Parts: sequence; C-alpha cells; structure tokens
Amino acid sequence: MTESFAPFELRDEIQRALDEAGYATPTPIQAKAIPLVMQGHDLVGVAQTGTGKTLAFLLPILQAFKPSAEGPQAVVVCPTRELAIQVAGEAEKFGKHVGLRTVLAYGGTSSGQQKSELVQGCDLLVATPGRLLDFLNQTWVSMRRVRHLVLDEADRMLDMGFINDVDAIVRRAPMSRQTLLFSATFPEEIRRLAERYLLHPEIVRIDAAVRVKESVAHAFIEVAGRRKVDLLIALLDRDRPSKCLVFTATREMTTELARRLRSRNHEVVSLSSLLSQANRERALAAFRSGVFDVLVATDVAARGLDIDDIDLVVNFDVPMHAEEYVHRIGRTGRAHRTGKALTLVSELDTRRAAQIERLLGHAVARETVPGFAPAAASGRSAPARGGGGRRLGGGRDRPRGGRRRAGSGGSSPGS
Repeated sequence: MTESFAPFELRDEIQRALDEAGYATPTPIQAKAIPLVMQGHDLVGVAQTGTGKTLAFLLPILQAFKPSAEGPQAVVVCPTRELAIQVAGEAEKFGKHVGLRTVLAYGGTSSGQQKSELVQGCDLLVATPGRLLDFLNQTWVSMRRVRHLVLDEADRMLDMGFINDVDAIVRRAPMSRQTLLFSATFPEEIRRLAERYLLHPEIVRIDAAVRVKESVAHAFIEVAGRRKVDLLIALLDRDRPSKCLVFTATREMTTELARRLRSRNHEVVSLSSLLSQANRERALAAFRSGVFDVLVATDVAARGLDIDDIDLVVNFDVPMHAEEYVHRIGRTGRAHRTGKALTLVSELDTRRAAQIERLLGHAVARETVPGFAPAAASGRSAPARGGGGRRLGGGRDRPRGGRRRAGSGGSSPGS
C-alpha cells in the first residue's frame, strides 16, 4: 500500500492542494488507479461508494492539464445532479492552484448561467448526460479537444436508462481520448460497456469487505407484497421515528407512498428526479430541520444525502443490487448514534434478499410484525443472527483482441 502521494510525483500545485485538504495517504483505489491513468491507459475502476474514486481520476487529469482556450480537455459524465455537484466541488478544490476552469452542467434548472460559463472558458466539464447532450446538440460545447472522458458511477447510469445518451456523448469524443469508467459494481452489463467504449483497459477492482456498521440494527420483515404499504404505516406508528428515510424503486412510488402516508397524518416529503433542483434542496432543508418526519426517496434522489440524525431506514423495495443494501442502511447509525433499518421482503423479493445475505456472508435477522406475516412464513423460527450489525432492540449501493471503441472523433456539432 502506498503510504503517501509522493510516489506519484504530482505537480507542486496539486500536492499543495492535497496538503491543504489534509490528504496524506491515498486510498486503495487511488493507489492502484492513479499510476495506470497517468501512464495513459484506459481504465475500469470498481470500488464501493466513499472509497475515493473521484480523486483517482481527478488527480491524473490535473497532472496532465495544460492551460488552453480551445474548449474542455476533460469531461466527467455523472448520472445525478448531486454527484456532479460533488465532483465539480472536488475539482475546484484540488485544481485551484493550477488554474483549472471547471464548469458544472445539469438539468432541472435554467441553462443560461451554465451556457455563460461555457462561453467564458472551460477546461473541465462535469455534467449529467441529458444536459451535456443538449449542449452538444445546440453547439454550446464541442468535445473535439477532449483528452480524458470519465464515466462516473456507470452502473447507476445503466440503472437510470442513460445508455443511449451516453452512447451519443461518447461518439462525439475523439478516438485518441483516454476513457475511464468507474463503478461501484461490476455486473456483466458494465463489462460489455467497457468492451464497447474502452481500448484494452486496465481493470482495478477493490473488493473491500462488506459489513454493516455495528451502530445499525437491521432486519428483514417478510410480508405479502399487497400489504407492504399497510406494514410501513404500522412500523411508523410502532417505532415513531423522529426522522425516517424510506427507499423505493421508482419515482412514481415515492409520490404514491407520500400520498398514502399523508392520509395517515404523517408529515412526509418525497424526493425523486421529477423535482427541480431548487425544490429538491428545499425539501431536504425541511426534512433536516424537522418540518417533515418521513422522507420517501429513490436511490438516485438520495445520492449525496448527508443527514446524521436519521433513526430509521425502511427499504420498502429491496435494492436491485446487493451492494446498495449496505449503502442504504448506512444512512442511519451515523455520528456516534445508533439506528435501525428494516427491509420489507415480499414473495417476489426472496432472490434479492438471498443475494444480500450472500454478500454479507451471513443470514440477516428476521423480525415479525403481528398480523403481517405471510401464511408460508408463520411459525417459522428466525435464523440465527450473524455479525455485522447491532442486535435488534426497540426502536423509536476488451477483451484485448483489437475491438475498437465507440467514438467518431471530432464530429460534434460546432467543431
């Protein structure tokens, strides 16, 4: 393990920014990926959320940066506004001493200011797929000078159905580009994406041990699918959390659940990609301050959510990817607090529930709620609890054979 950033021989301006931020030791994904990216390789980086993937691609981009007035040298494509804002913030923090001009572009808000910033000059463009494609089609930006193209959280982009937009974007970039793909998971769909867009990529995979924080008591509750809403209401009435985060699979369900909970006198706000950025920020501020006691959200909407005093997380829908389970329930039990997480498992969710248990390496405790256990589960004894979380108590995320990558090189409008 690399003990410092010194072996990377970063520019003095970059090292200065690292020192100012208090970054002394690279994370495992940074230690393995940075040298390969600096050598010019295309790269697939696989590591869980929160492991430092952003600096793994930002530092090499900053190292190679040369001031120019000819459009962005690097483009980072992010699936959500929250992630794009986070990446742009890191770029500004660590690129401030090299004179990097970063422009942030995302939908759900007026494009006027973003266009103005592009006209003033852009070295690094951080953007969501839809807004970037709009700007390319309207010739507000060209990718013909792009040397680095980053697809961040590629698995999330696939889940959100952005593949066609991403494909259109990649085809606007030069064939000579360096392409970096980062993802929290490495399913077959990501392998195929890498084959399509990357040229003989290096693959860096950090398989950190997956475990639930000891501060979180978590359990599965088996229930008939048609009774999930009633069970959720019963759990909120029973545990009476001061702040509860409910995860759903679709944005439509966030709206429906919020409506049903309001009818039972809960103060509820829903969060999904249907909301404008301004309304999203207002909703989060109200939840933080305690105006609402329940926040219903999709995984996408909850990205970047930073609230320390959530005391109950409910997975109304079992996450599609097992890795997302740990990410979701880690939203409680933070800042030296204890928390509780409950997952509603219907007859259609058993396969995904089993995948979560395989990932954790142990059975997840079962909790029953009188009147809600499905007939097949009644009388079943709960499996032994495994390690990785508190015990439940009361309770108030190329082939190397010559395949060419997608890209037409300088064919973007306005080039």
